[in-house]
Amino acid sequence: MNAREVLERTRRDYDNVAELYDDMVRRSDEVTDILSAAMINTFAGIVRSGGSDGAVIDAGCGPGQWTDHLDRNGIRTYGIDLSPAMIAIARRYRPDLRFEVGSILQLEAPDESVPGILAHFSLIHTPPEILSEVLAEFARVITPGGCLLIGVQITDTPGAEGWIPYDHKASPAFLWSLDALTARLRGHGFTELARMRIAAPAPGKPPAGYLLARHDDNLPEAT
Repeated sequence: MNAREVLERTRRDYDNVAELYDDMVRRSDEVTDILSAAMINTFAGIVRSGGSDGAVIDAGCGPGQWTDHLDRNGIRTYGIDLSPAMIAIARRYRPDLRFEVGSILQLEAPDESVPGILAHFSLIHTPPEILSEVLAEFARVITPGGCLLIGVQITDTPGAEGWIPYDHKASPAFLWSLDALTARLRGHGFTELARMRIAAPAPGKPPAGYLLARHDDNLPEAT
């Protein structure tokens, strides 16, 4: 399946479950939300310390709950998502914020203009063979010294390449090991700053993980 087909499938799948998904994330596990917020607040603090007045991108924002969170914490933020239905929900909750239908493979931002990107569980549907295209696009738009925070579902028993397929309820997905993701990030000029592992919220569910990385212009990018 090529990149265009993956995007179309993911867009269709999330359009079909947008209202259910919104209801789920707003009733999610309280402990998980607190831990997620701690990592996102750390990301926000590092962005703030950089002094940039540019806007952070919530890449794959879904119904916009974390775009809203960052804005309420004083970080200029806008959200993009493949799903028009998700964007409609996000605009319904926060009509004052910018939400646009868009792709993480083609961000509408100039080179080195974005102080940070939040990719909160938005890379899990990206096939591993396409992931480098996404990370290259993130590296293109993030300022030197800017931050990237990735949230994914993870596995403790990855395959040889660091991932395994996952039967996600919304759309086919992949579980990653954090070590494998760190290696992928390193190839695109990102240095890991911190990580978090959150235990599975229920039996049969995978654990979650976060990677916080800084973009270093002096590191070689993948070809």
